[in-house]
Amino acid sequence: MKKILGVGIAGALLSTAFFAGLAVGKGADASIKFIPVDTQKWDDLGGPKMATITGDYKKGPYTGLLKLPAGFTSPMHTHSGTYEAVLVEGNMTHWAKGEDGTKAPKLAPGSYWTVPGKMEHISACAAGKDCVIYVWQKTKFDFTVTDAPAGAGSGSGAKPPAKK
Repeated sequence: MKKILGVGIAGALLSTAFFAGLAVGKGADASIKFIPVDTQKWDDLGGPKMATITGDYKKGPYTGLLKLPAGFTSPMHTHSGTYEAVLVEGNMTHWAKGEDGTKAPKLAPGSYWTVPGKMEHISACAAGKDCVIYVWQKTKFDFTVTDAPAGAGSGSGAKPPAKK
């Protein structure tokens, strides 16, 4: 009798797990999302452009693609929140206030970096190809110019992003 009861309980648990798996599987299929690159909506930030993937970069946490024109060098600036990024296309350098930009690491596609919130820094996209960056923040995106050294923003004619 104990053996029959045990088999019955095991069967009930297995069938419950099976049907729960089906329900979860159906939910997962319904949540698949694709955004082909040629359908991305790019918001112009004054030279650089942002395409939202998840969230809302104007209001809070988000993931997105940031595009910097080839040859673009930002002025010294900050963001209120820490951001993380992976370079998808192009070649870049970033350096903090007080550092020598000519000695900044050269970043190629696949490179990762993070910049703490409120840290003054410069971002530069090398000439030849626009830089596309996968970026994410737990805060909204903003850009505050802290110092506009001579030549900042030069190279592509692009302006730094408008203050948000």
